[in-house]
Amino acid sequence: MRVTTSVLSTLSLALQAQAYSNYSGSYSSGGYYGGRESCAFSVGKQVRTTSGTVLGHRAPNATQVSEYLGIPFAVPPLGPLRFAPPVPYTSHRHINASLHGANCPSTSATVPEALSPPSLYNLLADLGQVNDTQNEDCLYVNVWSKPQSGSALKPVLVWIYGGGFNSGGTNSSAYSGQHWADEEDVVFVNFNYRLNVFGFPGAEVLEQNVGLLDQRLAVEWVRTNIGGFGGDPTRITIFGESAGGASVDYYNYAWTKDPIIAGSIAQSGTATSFGNRGLAAQQEAWASVAARVGCNQTNPAQVLSCMRSPNVTMTALLNAASAGTSGLASVLGSFGPTIDNRTVFANYTDRALKGQYIQNPSIFGNNYFEAGLFILLGAGSGASSPLDFWRSFDQTIFTCPITTAARWRAEVGRLPTWRYIYRAVFPNIRLPTDMGEAWHGAELLPLFGTSEVVTKQDSTWQERALGSYMRSAWSAFAHDPEYGLETFGWRRFDGQGGRPSVLQLGFGETNSTTFEVEPSYNTTMAYDTGCPAFPG
Repeated sequence: MRVTTSVLSTLSLALQAQAYSNYSGSYSSGGYYGGRESCAFSVGKQVRTTSGTVLGHRAPNATQVSEYLGIPFAVPPLGPLRFAPPVPYTSHRHINASLHGANCPSTSATVPEALSPPSLYNLLADLGQVNDTQNEDCLYVNVWSKPQSGSALKPVLVWIYGGGFNSGGTNSSAYSGQHWADEEDVVFVNFNYRLNVFGFPGAEVLEQNVGLLDQRLAVEWVRTNIGGFGGDPTRITIFGESAGGASVDYYNYAWTKDPIIAGSIAQSGTATSFGNRGLAAQQEAWASVAARVGCNQTNPAQVLSCMRSPNVTMTALLNAASAGTSGLASVLGSFGPTIDNRTVFANYTDRALKGQYIQNPSIFGNNYFEAGLFILLGAGSGASSPLDFWRSFDQTIFTCPITTAARWRAEVGRLPTWRYIYRAVFPNIRLPTDMGEAWHGAELLPLFGTSEVVTKQDSTWQERALGSYMRSAWSAFAHDPEYGLETFGWRRFDGQGGRPSVLQLGFGETNSTTFEVEPSYNTTMAYDTGCPAFPG
């Protein structure tokens, strides 16, 4: 049964927050709070957490994996909590963790059903959350584990989805963690965070970037509770793609005093990739939405009160937030990370050169032709640009920021760093606009092992083999962020361009019987032509 709540009083919120802050996993007569009920672990066994006692079940395609879905980690952000920082959820009730929580409100992609082949529609509809249930009560975490075998305490991989901070969610077949938990000796976690105007509202009387604060609270929940699922709270790796990759990088700069994490993997996104909004621009966007929904008061506090009114519905806010946008802007939205110099900073170059980020190992990577997806999305929204524009777009948004972030860690920070380029395209995940190269997000279904479930089309052995190899590499990093990939056979990144050290994943003929799963290497200069001079 999913936990819901009505509008809570200020007093009850304060009591919940105090209860959470006092929690330290202390011993009680029933065992460790957040721990397993006994040493023996049967599939789906109940686990005690700060959210309550959760009962899992067998994962559908990996029956030795315990799957726990829809565990609340924050008080539902309704009423006075709409647009507010998340409040930790605590409970002693029993939760049947059998269903995903709703995705957070977002502008879902429009995918024509007439797309051919059908696998293309299935792919884009799943990644774009077409027809998924959305609700403001959306802050839930999901866990996959196989603690009855392997290490007593397993490393933890925590996934942060992408979607331009405007769409996305964990209620997607693409992001199931069952294959990670089944094949690798890890615990896998993902969670929802608020998006669009709900996660990045921009009101001057509000704290900014509450969607990023949702992410932080979810990681704190993992640290507190993951031991009960067989996870090691001292070996948490966060990873994400696109806006999720940027979120990983934001996290590394924002939480240096209490990192929690042991390592991070940023796929196709960094803190400098997508352009961070100034507060004035975000406040203007907020004011426009407020006017469209009839909140025309002159006092900012009164505007906020109006915007939180039940008369202003989730749908009305989403429609108002997307009004007046066209082309790619209609896909990416008007709201996103805003410079507040707490969670998002104005001076990433200065901070990087001073080493003001979490001093942990990292992996940075991007796909060879990220623009392939954006060409398709832009065409669907009536936008069209020449190929030269898209090549420059790739360099400016993805390749150059990824390389710069990797060089900051490897050369300035002297930290263990790895850099990859993903190049594979497989028959069941081809786009008509991908130019035969890996588009933005092309690695996700192979990486998660979910291509066949999502596309309803068989995967080639090459796709399955590359996906398995990548899961093993990511997991080797999670087991030992400093040396795991060296043991796995990967070279550390050399940003100076000496010996080739950029891994090329899926390079070559992906339909060939001689397809090589093991990566080849190239120099950074082979991909970074046209990038600005390194500010180091």
